[in-house]
Amino acid sequence: MRTLKALSRAHGGKYTVQSGINPGETRDYWLIMESFHTPAAGGITRSAQIHRSWAMQQQLAEGAWRTLAGYSLVYVTEGGGRFRDERHKADLPVSAGDVICLFPGIAHAYGPPAGERWNEINLEFSGPVFDAWMGVGLLDPAQPVRRLGPAQVWLRRFYDVVQPLAKRGAEQTLRDAGRLVALIAGMCATWQTPRQDGDVEWAGRARARLLAMPPEETLDLVKEARRFGIGEQAYRKKFRRLCGITPTLFRSRHLVELACHRLISGHESVKTIGLTSGFGSEFYFSRRFKQITGMSPGEYRRRALG
Repeated sequence: MRTLKALSRAHGGKYTVQSGINPGETRDYWLIMESFHTPAAGGITRSAQIHRSWAMQQQLAEGAWRTLAGYSLVYVTEGGGRFRDERHKADLPVSAGDVICLFPGIAHAYGPPAGERWNEINLEFSGPVFDAWMGVGLLDPAQPVRRLGPAQVWLRRFYDVVQPLAKRGAEQTLRDAGRLVALIAGMCATWQTPRQDGDVEWAGRARARLLAMPPEETLDLVKEARRFGIGEQAYRKKFRRLCGITPTLFRSRHLVELACHRLISGHESVKTIGLTSGFGSEFYFSRRFKQITGMSPGEYRRRALG
């Protein structure tokens, strides 16, 4: 197995030997990439590979927590330990070949037992394009620790996602986000169950209907619920449980994604795009666009076009 120092020399990023709290305690740390300018739709914000990691060992011992603003995947390639979060009463075991899925706003801690270490690769990501992947029994806060399998298979898949971004000056694109989506899809395929497959089918149909709606058509939740033979309230709850967000927010994010493409592929005014993208007015379009992407339509266009 190649050392992290050798991998850093070959692919980029930054390699360091970091000291811990205890005397003589060190770990090998390869910061593969870090980005402060991800695409508006979402992207990878940070990734690192660590050998002899103590992770959050001290927080576990002290009963302390950490909360992230975005998502994170922590794949343990060697060693083991435990995971805890505010949603579970008991600690969950973690072993080599497991991936820990961390979610925005959910306090957590994880790490190997006192005096022991593990090896890991982690990546952090955020954005609307990933929000739609949460739920559906896939990346589910109710099951934060999942079994993937041998490191020789999955470590390469993680590398395929993050190593292209390790080179100095590498600009992140939607294609990079697509590679992460493909990784998540591959992980999800390894842990599906018959019950979850039924949920996935329902969620897939529900989302497909919303995606197929013309932008100018108003979302009618009563009508959508009837298509599935249930009431409006039951439809709302099931959609949110399986898809991680409400059908109204899912629809809004899709309309914003369509508007993003129009903003960078033509010369239409923001007002025209707002009026013809299902938002009804330039004001509401601008407000909703900023809520979802964090910037105004005009700012998004300027950044995207350089």
